[in-house]
Amino acid sequence: MTFNRTAASVTGATVLISLAALGKLGAHLEVIDADMASRLIQIAIGLTLVVFANGAPKQIGRPRASFEAEGRAQAARRIAGWSLTIAGLIYAGVWVFAPVSLAAPVSIAVVATGLTVTVLCAWNACRSRSADLAG
Repeated sequence: MTFNRTAASVTGATVLISLAALGKLGAHLEVIDADMASRLIQIAIGLTLVVFANGAPKQIGRPRASFEAEGRAQAARRIAGWSLTIAGLIYAGVWVFAPVSLAAPVSIAVVATGLTVTVLCAWNACRSRSADLAG
């Protein structure tokens, strides 16, 4: 049996929604406190980012005009994968160890930093190709 992308996406979404529902139910039944319920879903979100970011460099995009352009696109995907995987791990770690009042802004800053690195590297890869064409 092959596990296609749609099935993987539905399974992942079901797990996240179930975890959020179980956390809410656990908090309502006073099995866990509300902070722990929030932490669990945020940790799951961070680990989901890790899974998706880790898969990004393995995706095959449309063919590029040259081998050099393909190399630059793959390099940008690798950097994106690394930066967002690290951001996801730190995001999850922040929600494990930091106080809730500090975890939200720090985790947002961590992901924003990972996204900034990703965008700048992709822009640089595209800009380098444009400069080569102009020169």
